[in-house]
Amino acid sequence: MNEGPPRSIRELLVEMKNTSDWMVDLSLASIYFEDEELARLVHSLENKMDDLTYSFFQSSAVVSRRREEARRITGLVQIAVSAENISNACGDLSSLVLRKTKIHSVLKEALAMASERLTKVKVRENSHLAGKKLGELRLPSSVWVLAREKGGKYEIPEKETVLEVGDLLVVKGPHESIRKIRLMAGEPPLLSKTSPRLRSMKKTLAEMRDAAVLSVDLAYSSVLLNLPEPAQLVREIEKKFDILSYKLWSETLRLAKKEKEGLTSILETARYLERITDSADYIVDFILRGIEPHPVLTEAMKEVNEKISRIQVKPGSILENRSIGELDLWATTGSYILFIQRGEKFIYTPSRKTKILAGDYLVVRGAYAGIEQIRRLAEATVSEA
Repeated sequence: MNEGPPRSIRELLVEMKNTSDWMVDLSLASIYFEDEELARLVHSLENKMDDLTYSFFQSSAVVSRRREEARRITGLVQIAVSAENISNACGDLSSLVLRKTKIHSVLKEALAMASERLTKVKVRENSHLAGKKLGELRLPSSVWVLAREKGGKYEIPEKETVLEVGDLLVVKGPHESIRKIRLMAGEPPLLSKTSPRLRSMKKTLAEMRDAAVLSVDLAYSSVLLNLPEPAQLVREIEKKFDILSYKLWSETLRLAKKEKEGLTSILETARYLERITDSADYIVDFILRGIEPHPVLTEAMKEVNEKISRIQVKPGSILENRSIGELDLWATTGSYILFIQRGEKFIYTPSRKTKILAGDYLVVRGAYAGIEQIRRLAEATVSEA
């Protein structure tokens, strides 16, 4: 590990969050594409997370020398331990590819059914991507360029990274956004190849993937923003995941009576995703216990002007029966819908075509003023507008 000037708790937390996000997505991408180089990139990020966790422990120890701080320091320790556990689970997941484990078609099709799709995009000559910095591109806000392959090696691109002809990009995002970036790169649209076979199992796996990815994002956000609401959502998602996990294991055992090849990849993926959601739940445990955040976290949170909130749509509301694309909340309020809770159902990363119904809970992220504007829209009837 390279020794350098001490880094702030907030700086380390943000980088740990970003690294965790990358690792979860890239480990799943390595499975989806059966790409050993992507798996190796995950392992290099695992080493990076080891360093970040060590630095986090060091910074936590420096600020916790008094006995009365012992209880509050527990939250910092839980964050560090959980980050390491998420990192290890992602490393183990990507190792399935490195061990050349047979990846079952059900698993790959499930990842194709998830709310956020994965694709590889090659930068073509004369395309809208060639010769431009990643940060200069007008990509949809929901698109995330996970990695760039150049010379047979993958790297994590930055805003200043200049995309060159021949670069291969690993991208995730909703279906509409994936279509747009492929068009910008000069690539044909993706064709859906999912079959009706074992559809229930695929749907369960897709939901488990969505739950794991979202729980990590919400967990770190609840800590960075000191918000109990996303922490409670993480706990609810974790409980939902347990139900999905039991269902998947039952379906897989039934399938084992007919076929066995490749089933290991399904069960192993489910196990690693469960470790990820359990770790996300552990991150927010101290918040849900009502333990006051350590002063270093409280001080760091003063810099943040972001919020996550859950808003219920009232019957007759201006939002009722209107699609997300029609409302275009990002353009009008500077906030966006992370997911929708509809009864017992979670709609992760809803598409532009998703209609909002009365009784829906919208989990919204953005600036405080924008979220309050959405809250007013959700509670006001058309006649009151």
